[in-house]
Amino acid sequence: MSPSRREFLWTMGAAAATVALKGAQDVFWESDESLDVGWAPGIEERRNSTCLICPSRCGIRGRLVDGRLIRINGNPLHPLSRGGLCPRGVAGVQLLYHPERLAGPLVRSGPRGSGQWETVTREQALERIAEQLGSLRAAGRPEGLALLAGYSAGTMQDLWRQFLHNFGSSNYVADEYEDGTEAVMAVMHGIDRRPSYDLDRARLVLSFGAPLFESWWSPLQAFVAFANPDAEEESGPRFVQIDTRFSRTASRAHEWVGVRPGTHAVLALGIAYVLIRDELIDADFVARHVAGFEDFVDAQGQPREGYRSLVMRNYRTEEVSAITGVPVARITALARAVAANRPAVAVCGTDVAFAPNGLLAGLAVHSINVLMGSVNRPGGVLFADDAPVGPLTSPVLDETARAGVGRGPIGTQRPVFGSGGEALRFAAAVAGAEAPIEALLLYYANPIASSTDPSVWHEALEKIPFVVSFSPFLDDTARYADVVLPDLLPYERWQDAPTPTSYPYPVWGLARPLVEPHEGAMHTGDVVLDLARRLGGSVAASLPYESFEGLLKERTRGLFAVRRGMTLGGQFEREHHRQMEERGWWLPEHTDFEAFWDELVERGGWTDLFYDHTDPYRIAQTDSGRIELMPAKLLSALAEEGSELRPYLDVATQTAADSTEFSLRLIPYRVSTLASGTLSLERWLAEQPGIFPDVLWHPWVEVAPETAHALGLSDDTLVWVVAPRGRYRARLKVFPGTAPETVCAPYGLRQPDGEPANPLRLLDSTNDPLTGLPSWSSTFVRLEQA
Repeated sequence: MSPSRREFLWTMGAAAATVALKGAQDVFWESDESLDVGWAPGIEERRNSTCLICPSRCGIRGRLVDGRLIRINGNPLHPLSRGGLCPRGVAGVQLLYHPERLAGPLVRSGPRGSGQWETVTREQALERIAEQLGSLRAAGRPEGLALLAGYSAGTMQDLWRQFLHNFGSSNYVADEYEDGTEAVMAVMHGIDRRPSYDLDRARLVLSFGAPLFESWWSPLQAFVAFANPDAEEESGPRFVQIDTRFSRTASRAHEWVGVRPGTHAVLALGIAYVLIRDELIDADFVARHVAGFEDFVDAQGQPREGYRSLVMRNYRTEEVSAITGVPVARITALARAVAANRPAVAVCGTDVAFAPNGLLAGLAVHSINVLMGSVNRPGGVLFADDAPVGPLTSPVLDETARAGVGRGPIGTQRPVFGSGGEALRFAAAVAGAEAPIEALLLYYANPIASSTDPSVWHEALEKIPFVVSFSPFLDDTARYADVVLPDLLPYERWQDAPTPTSYPYPVWGLARPLVEPHEGAMHTGDVVLDLARRLGGSVAASLPYESFEGLLKERTRGLFAVRRGMTLGGQFEREHHRQMEERGWWLPEHTDFEAFWDELVERGGWTDLFYDHTDPYRIAQTDSGRIELMPAKLLSALAEEGSELRPYLDVATQTAADSTEFSLRLIPYRVSTLASGTLSLERWLAEQPGIFPDVLWHPWVEVAPETAHALGLSDDTLVWVVAPRGRYRARLKVFPGTAPETVCAPYGLRQPDGEPANPLRLLDSTNDPLTGLPSWSSTFVRLEQA
């Protein structure tokens, strides 16, 4: 079945929107030879560091004049970003000198949330926190302490976990970036780790709903692969974006394939059908490394259909076309492009994982990589190592800590696979009086603003007697704290910055102070160490470090001793070291640790660009020793739960509204300049256009022309987006790149008067029962003219 005329217009007509992006700049490039324009007289200095604004952890080079940071460029020595920097990184100067930054610690002096504060010294704030925490341990209730932490991979996360463990609490609650791929890898490969994608060496990249050039784990990783700044000639893979809307990523890709909402996985299995039918798969790889491709007998002795039978019986191209809206000829062309452009890699995005059946849909997308043998091979899916930094001091637990840890975490019962929705489950347990939390620490977490159900967090915070925030700004959640002890900003503090696992090689970036630290703030790492000393006993004995800088330096000895890798260097150095290690050679560049440390600080970090593609443990660590297309643990879990879900069959989400009152599907999405959640602090980002260069400062939503016509609404109309759980105002944009009968809405925006315009607050409570991740495509809304 061919798509209807309106679906053809939706898919093809959106190409005109690329004109809107002319003049928009996604990445700012820096080379070793480039000079800054507009030099002003003064004592000038450049220092390498690492950006901490988002998980990408790109290398940066700060330009200082008379001790003030006046510009942030990219560090060309960093192997992931290679001198590139996104608008968020460039706008960090605005963050550093923002007028709303807290001048010093605050203690609540009125009712919670009233905005009544008393200014105190750092010593007074530390004494107040230490007194409250000490009383918990003295009362034998250390498990009453909890930490809610945003993305903080590296030593800060390790430090927090060790502090809580030594204190006697298991309540480390993560409120960070999730995309569901970790669960997919754990189920199919037995490797509980997010995958890496070797985009640099791929010839074709199929992105299933992954915002590679916007708000992915590392947009710079995608931009570097796409536009390789080190290549003398134009090179890089061909990018195909498969998505429900013509996004900024789609406009940057070589090809966009529009699919109906919730049908990404169906298209993936349609591509698999053609690959199997036309004998285009890597049959040798499948035979040696894959289980479940053919029909089999399960552990209970029951015959089961294998992957081949399920796909060939249920995903003929005509049926897939009818479900997805993608023409048969295009499905076939995509499959043949995958076979003709090896290595090809399929990337699974949040549009796939954030669905009621997200895990099963993720298995379907990743199965393309398995069929083509694009696992543990150059240009495919890899499993990167962590940087071999030294461990923290071995923990010492006293009787109080052992008892607290033995009582386990509170209110955080995990789903069968993964840990999606952990923060909201924790809040619900506290709000429901199931979890006697007596003290909560907030570290780069702002759930009142980011949660899909902030009302639950309001209730939880009201029931927690003592709340501490380390936010440098009085954000939505910090306003409900009892003590705010502001952290230093990224350009004032020491911190390690490992690249996300989407990058296939370990990079241990180092952030160091570019300017003198704010006198009213304190590095939260130093706060933790100070609190450990004040609490004394086994807590202090397990964290015997004088400062966070000293802790980082001590851990760096692991990099010095490992006898591989290099401090960050240019393209020639990187290739030289890679080729040496591939031949089994490694030459030390430093005879003593101090010289190694000094160069690591000067250059901005350490990396090892050698990857062992012969290691079988990087392919699978399942009980069978093979990649399992029909995962035994998944089948067993579904049977135990009495679930009717079936791998490779139940992969599409609800296709139509079940109410005439709310008939438009809501699809929230991230925008590049909003993904870090700092738009209100970096105002220049509001003038970096998304897909609409004429929509600045105001929230917007997108609908297809025929949808707007049916509703009697025109472009730029102010509308209410109404759902059963609430409503918010936005400007309507009529856009041919939006699927019919959907409302696409960026989140994280506010009205000029500060009123939130967050579509996540409208989402229903649907989630994936296997991973706990929320569904972003199951809520239906209506539009009303405001």
